[in-house]
Amino acid sequence: MFCPQCRAEYLLHVHRCPDCDVPLVQRRPDTHGDTERTRVSGFVLFKELGVFIVIPLMFLATMLVFIALRDSPFQIQIASVVVYTGFVFFFVFCDAGPGRAIKSMGTKGFSLGERAVRQKLPLLVCIHAGSLIVLFAGVTGAMWLRPHTWSRWRIDTDYFDLISLFTGVAVAFAQIHFFRRLLGRALKDE
Repeated sequence: MFCPQCRAEYLLHVHRCPDCDVPLVQRRPDTHGDTERTRVSGFVLFKELGVFIVIPLMFLATMLVFIALRDSPFQIQIASVVVYTGFVFFFVFCDAGPGRAIKSMGTKGFSLGERAVRQKLPLLVCIHAGSLIVLFAGVTGAMWLRPHTWSRWRIDTDYFDLISLFTGVAVAFAQIHFFRRLLGRALKDE
């Protein structure tokens, strides 16, 4: 199924484009004969090109944190918050191409212009803010605990860092999965 206005592709069970709010058609509209330019909303454009926006901005922001907070004791915690937020935003709102990582919608992101997404956005922001507080506290605790791991539990600091990294990634993907399910249900209910 295709949207005749923004030309986005959807699964068979979807009958309306959530971005343009028009009925879908079974064949993709031809673009070579069209002389009229189709207006694409900024939300749809961001959803499709967000891969090229979010990742470079996340990398740049992380580097700026490391440079600006060079001697700060909270340098790693703030960089972790930036990277965590970037990955959650990327996997929830940007199209990352076809894939099977998330079975309900593949890796197709949600548009911030969709009515159901805008209604759930305050809830998502509150949940994400709570996750960032827990992440900040967890990384701070891990940084304090790291020098004491060898003397107390005989855990090498490299293994401790690896365990901390995998824990953060697992929490991020749990939040991403929860957000995608919540937004998917909201769009179905709409």
